[in-house]
Amino acid sequence: MRLNRSMKLVRHRLPAFALGLGAVTLVATPAAAVPAGVHPAGPATGVASAAARPGDAAAQARTVGTATRPSAARAAGWTPVPGTAQARSAPATATYGGDLHVFVQGPDGQVRVDRYDTNTDAWSGWSTVPGDAMATSAPAAAVYGGELHLFVQSDQKIRTNRYALDTGAWSGWSTVGGTTSASSAPSATVYGGQLHLFVRGANGKVRTNQYTLDTAAWSGWATLAGPTGANSAPSAAIYGGDLHVFVRGTNGNVRTNRYSLATGAWSGWSDVPGTARAASAPAALVYGGGLHVFVRTGGDDLRTAWYLQDSGAWTGWSTVDGPGQTISAPAGSVYGGLVRLFVRGADDEIYQGQP
Repeated sequence: MRLNRSMKLVRHRLPAFALGLGAVTLVATPAAAVPAGVHPAGPATGVASAAARPGDAAAQARTVGTATRPSAARAAGWTPVPGTAQARSAPATATYGGDLHVFVQGPDGQVRVDRYDTNTDAWSGWSTVPGDAMATSAPAAAVYGGELHLFVQSDQKIRTNRYALDTGAWSGWSTVGGTTSASSAPSATVYGGQLHLFVRGANGKVRTNQYTLDTAAWSGWATLAGPTGANSAPSAAIYGGDLHVFVRGTNGNVRTNRYSLATGAWSGWSDVPGTARAASAPAALVYGGGLHVFVRTGGDDLRTAWYLQDSGAWTGWSTVDGPGQTISAPAGSVYGGLVRLFVRGADDEIYQGQP
């Protein structure tokens, strides 16, 4: 059964996105790390616009700054990822070895994984990553140096494991050194030839550490300057040659900071414009020539806004219908030419939506 077919278990429906997919890339993999100063060419990973809800005439043309605000509408729908996830956290995704990997924290602090192969149109089935992860948070995953790196929080420390395709084996869990003071799930992405790791630390600050393949060493934990006001795990993405970090703020807003490799400096924290109504950590994706941010609201819905470098403006927030009883932050990926969103449901299963 193909993933984009309607299934009986679809509860609600997603907005229909007008996809303009060209060369597809995935955030938090080497392919997503755009070299400094290079603007992503065309649709790096592709959503361009959304049709308005029936009857929502006022939503047809809203503008924030110079960007036109697309309106929410209906699309293909949500389906459960097959098998028993036993999820205890939000999902995380990464593409490695040609497969889309979905990770969750499972029972007893373990990490569970399911893998989708677009060539066979099949999921591998849920299994447990070997070893004692001791996870107390959702996982994060990134591909770096030819290996799939996996991270979780464990009692204010960050633990990591990595999988190598050539050996077909996991390295085993170990702890990233230093004083982390982590109070959230981690986020990982690749930028400037380094693997960047982010967590929320004490007092609503964001802390970061970088791993360099050449030295096989971590830089050490440091705190991003400025009044962050982080109330969630961070999310990171590469867009327009810069590294963008997002967190949920204290009033349901989304806050962002941007690092430029060219200048070696952070832009400083600011609010994404508009009313996010965020009740979860954000998820960030690059596609359709824009930087897209998703959050879960206090209900079942998701909210999204995106930033266009050409106009230098955010579109404003619009609504994405959830699958019913969404209880986690979203995760997003582009794989097999399709934008895919994942959330944890109240039944501890993982649901996917394909525009």
